[in-house]
Amino acid sequence: MNRFLPICVTVVVATMVLAADDAKSAVEMMNQAWLAAHAAADFDRLAAVYAEDAILMPAGREPIHGREAIKKFFAEDFKYVPKRSMKLESLRVEGAGDVLVDSGEYTFDGIDTEGKSLHITGNYNTVMKKTEGKWHTAIEIWNVRTPKKQSDF
Repeated sequence: MNRFLPICVTVVVATMVLAADDAKSAVEMMNQAWLAAHAAADFDRLAAVYAEDAILMPAGREPIHGREAIKKFFAEDFKYVPKRSMKLESLRVEGAGDVLVDSGEYTFDGIDTEGKSLHITGNYNTVMKKTEGKWHTAIEIWNVRTPKKQSDF
């Protein structure tokens, strides 16, 4: 009995560490898929990252419901800032069963249709769910920490 308890504790801790690593790996895979689709301006591939019933809550805008509406949102957004790049940095990842939460920071750089440079930083929270064996973004919200241009101060 004296040796059984330490073995059980070791197994539980090892399982928790492996689960945390699996959650981080899944989030990293999802973020890379999103970034690749975004960089390619591939709106079908970008929309496929989201669940059919996903909700997108961009800073300063009304919530957007559903994969097709999210696809239209990104396609429209790209019209105004066609040259762009994004970086994501996960600060905390949590996972439980078929749900993952990724909280982090993003950096957006772009050039709008008038040739003006944009540099935006902010925070995001993404909730991912596993459906039919595949991860999809279910809820995404972000804010803006830096203004889009100097006059926004």
